[in-house]
Amino acid sequence: MSVPISMSASSATTVRTTRTREQTPATTIDSATPIISTHRVTYSDRLKVFVGTGETIDNFLRPLRRLDGYHRYSVQLTRLPAPLSPAEITPEISSAPGQNYLRCTGSAEALELELRTTVDSVTRRFTVGRAGHRDGEPGICVQVPDNMTAPWIYPDEVFTAEEAAGIFAAYFHFGTVPPGLELRETAD
Repeated sequence: MSVPISMSASSATTVRTTRTREQTPATTIDSATPIISTHRVTYSDRLKVFVGTGETIDNFLRPLRRLDGYHRYSVQLTRLPAPLSPAEITPEISSAPGQNYLRCTGSAEALELELRTTVDSVTRRFTVGRAGHRDGEPGICVQVPDNMTAPWIYPDEVFTAEEAAGIFAAYFHFGTVPPGLELRETAD
């Protein structure tokens, strides 16, 4: 809605516009019901946040878009062994590396995705990629801080933040990467 014209300090005519906010009904939250966490998200090996049901692709896309390969260089989504309430999350659980996770490393423009999962009671690590030829040694080095070993990957294993967000959302909801992606086993 427009309000009356006023004069600014420079004597130029200005029109001030104000917007009315739409009123939304208040949402009632039962504080007696604890939020149950199913996953832990670790940002660049530092900040850890526990998340539960209701996460959307945007919740993964925002931090992935901020990755720069130096200060912000990774996002790791670890499946907890069982759903936990806040009271059940101990320092040991918070700091445990986790057996099953999806991790991306690099910058928003070039990310490597690593899936760690247990297959037949054996924990295995894979680099996630699209279908393609993988002849010879990987030729793309992903940008990471100087104190880390940089991962080398094939061209079909490079993802953008937008592509990675969809893979993170699928892993969060289904416990695996989407169909059609290939997994290349890597050494631990």
